[in-house]
Amino acid sequence: MSAWALLLALLLALGCERSEPPLPSAAAAPRARVTIGVHVIDAEVANTPERKQRGLSGRPFLADGQGMLFPYDAPGLHGFWMPDMYFDIDIVWMRQGRIVHVAPKVSRSDTTRIYQPSQPADLVLEVPAGTAERHGWRVGDAVDVAPGR
Repeated sequence: MSAWALLLALLLALGCERSEPPLPSAAAAPRARVTIGVHVIDAEVANTPERKQRGLSGRPFLADGQGMLFPYDAPGLHGFWMPDMYFDIDIVWMRQGRIVHVAPKVSRSDTTRIYQPSQPADLVLEVPAGTAERHGWRVGDAVDVAPGR
């Protein structure tokens, strides 16, 4: 192998090195079926502290009918913010099988505000912006969560 070919191979190898760990695979995360009224959301479950911290940050989009579910051991005023987001979302807080608060159309550009519910919740669902309004979700609506596929 010539010196130029060796140098090129070395430069290509260095250029492919990742400086941060890869995102956890969505396939590796458990899933849940969240039903609100007649609408079903296929949700990835953020079941570890790392998944909760990362949330949807860094993802290019979230398809209609998809979401991310954040379960908590105890009800609380669990806050969410928008670092490294590439799309807007709705945030839906739930407790005891009911919606307790909805933050609609949360902007990806609002990276400093922390969104919190008006009352304690133990489940939080993030869905594409406009989903809650399009489906007519309101505080008090019943929510059913079951294991997903």
